[in-house]
Amino acid sequence: MLEPDKTLLCTLRRQFETFPFHNLGQLLAKETCIGGTCFDQALKLKHDLIKLGYEASIHEAIVCLTGDKSHRLVKVENSKNISFLDAGSGWPTLYQAHSRQKQYISQVASIQFRITKKSNNLLIERYDEVSWREMNRISIIPQQEAVIIAKYKRRYLQPLPYDNELRFCWLEQQKFHRITGSTLRVFESNKETKRVNLSSTDIVKHVNNFFPELVSDLSLYLERFQ
Repeated sequence: MLEPDKTLLCTLRRQFETFPFHNLGQLLAKETCIGGTCFDQALKLKHDLIKLGYEASIHEAIVCLTGDKSHRLVKVENSKNISFLDAGSGWPTLYQAHSRQKQYISQVASIQFRITKKSNNLLIERYDEVSWREMNRISIIPQQEAVIIAKYKRRYLQPLPYDNELRFCWLEQQKFHRITGSTLRVFESNKETKRVNLSSTDIVKHVNNFFPELVSDLSLYLERFQ
């Protein structure tokens, strides 16, 4: 088994903790000051990894739910291996997917992910406490980053499977917070998943405890339902 690069995973973890996944940009059709969906997440991660001396680029993967090649993540290359890092799935995908590794399982905050190499693809799955659910399919064939980057300005125009309700997710040490619509779930290792229905006021208060800079945009979106 190939050993994961600890610096890569530490950088990825820091992003999960400080740069939340959310779809406020899509819901409001505007820039936000921090965080975002896969495109924003991949660009931030690439920037941080290049500063650390890694050869990193943006890569596209297929979303298994829709079949669209619309998920963005980061490819990291060195003389021995190519690997992929994903900060923008809305789940704590804290794994390093190696292009030469047959299978790899990662667990974060009680959530398991399985990476399996199949031909020229890496299949990413999440265990939902009943079965493995397919998330993304990453081609290990080289791609043209410039073509992918050119799509960035149009990212708010692209239909997404979650563009009809709020998604807001982040990692807090060993806890993963995931807001879907008005439901908060908190995942933590060796504990039952905490599930709470929140009012708009509750959502703002909860997010304000971690990312107060996003409260203005969050409140702007939630005002639609008052």
